[in-house]
Amino acid sequence: RRLIPFFQPILDVQAGVVVGYEVLSRIEVDGEVMRADEFVEIAEKIGVIHRLDCLVIELALQKLAADGHDGYIFLNLSPRAMVLNEFARSLRQIVVDSGIPPERIVFEITERDTVKNLALMERFLNDLKFDGFKLAIDDFGSGFSSFHYLRRFPVDFLKVEGDFVVNILHSTKDRAFVQSMQSLAHELGIQVIAEFVETGEVLDELKRMGMDMAQGYYIGRPDREIRKPA
Repeated sequence: RRLIPFFQPILDVQAGVVVGYEVLSRIEVDGEVMRADEFVEIAEKIGVIHRLDCLVIELALQKLAADGHDGYIFLNLSPRAMVLNEFARSLRQIVVDSGIPPERIVFEITERDTVKNLALMERFLNDLKFDGFKLAIDDFGSGFSSFHYLRRFPVDFLKVEGDFVVNILHSTKDRAFVQSMQSLAHELGIQVIAEFVETGEVLDELKRMGMDMAQGYYIGRPDREIRKPA
C-alpha cells in the first residue's frame, strides 16, 4: 500500500479548459518515488499487476470524488490483468463504491503491449463498453497494432504518440503524421489527444490543426495533488 496515484491534466485544446486527468502509478520506497516503468514489468512477471491496478484505481477514484472532479478519468490497464475474471469483478465493484459514473472513466490500452489472446481482450473491452465505460488507445503510432486495435475495439479516444507531436513545428513529416491520425480518428468518430505537449507554440499549432485535447508538461506535470493549470 505504498502505491500513490499521481494525476496529470488533460486539456480541451479549443476551449482551453481541463476536462480530465490521467492517473499514473507511483510507488514510494525509502523516501524515493518510483515511476510505473520502473516496477510494472516486475509486477507483471510475479503475477500481482492486477492487484496494483485495482489499488491505484481505488485510491485515485476516492481522491477525485472527494475533490469534486466531474470530468474524464483516464486509467491505464495492463493487458495481463484484463484477462483475469477476478480483475473484472474487482474493477466494477471499485467503480460502484466510488459513486463515479462509468461514462466518465476511460480505460487506456497501449499498442506497445503484446497480447497473446486478442479475442479474450476484445471480449473484456466490449463488456466494459457495454457497462458504459470508455476506451482509449495510448501511444498511437508507436507500433504495428494501431489499425488492428481501431478495427477490433470500440475506441472513444486516440492518444497520439508524443514523439510525433514534439516536432510538429520543425518536421513536415511529423506534422503530416499527426494530421493524418487526427483525420482518420475524426472520420471514425473518435476524439484525439496529443501527448508530450511541452511548449505554448506546439499547443497553439495543435489548436490551429483542430486537435481535440492535449496532455504534457506545458499543460501540467504529474502530481499527487489534483492541480488545475492557472
